Amino acid sequence: MSTNLLAQATNVLASSQIDSGDTNVELVFGILLFTVTGIAFIVSALFAGSLIRPKLPHPEKASTYECGEPSIGDSWVQFDLRFYIVALFFIVFDVEIALLWPWAVVFRQFRDAGNGSLALFGMLFFLVPILVGFLYEWRFGYLDWVRSDEGQKEPEWKAPAVVSESLS
Repeated sequence: MSTNLLAQATNVLASSQIDSGDTNVELVFGILLFTVTGIAFIVSALFAGSLIRPKLPHPEKASTYECGEPSIGDSWVQFDLRFYIVALFFIVFDVEIALLWPWAVVFRQFRDAGNGSLALFGMLFFLVPILVGFLYEWRFGYLDWVRSDEGQKEPEWKAPAVVSESLS
């Protein structure tokens, strides 16, 4: 049924013509004009705002805002990279599922039409690199929240002699 709808949509698009006789150059020019007008509007609004708004610098305005609480310490703290890794994996696998779902929905139609292997290899071409990356991350422990020290070098430092003598 959906193949008939696709064929009908293709026929409608193929038979329809632009009535005004526009060429591709005129269509591209219209898109460019629209884009340039939009950018000019944004830039002019920002420029007008910079001229109109009051300029009253104050140290309180330049400070870091933390939900109404006074700032404590420096804002340039070392953030744990594991949070970024979790977010990155979520985005990668979310996009993978978003692209895998439509393929899974129409796979049976491709199989019934005799193109099942083509559809399968097309998806494997997308899925295998992501799977290899996932297995690599899993194998070397990058997915573990707390990584083990196994196989890592010991730090090359010794306690100062003053501390060693006071401990004995």
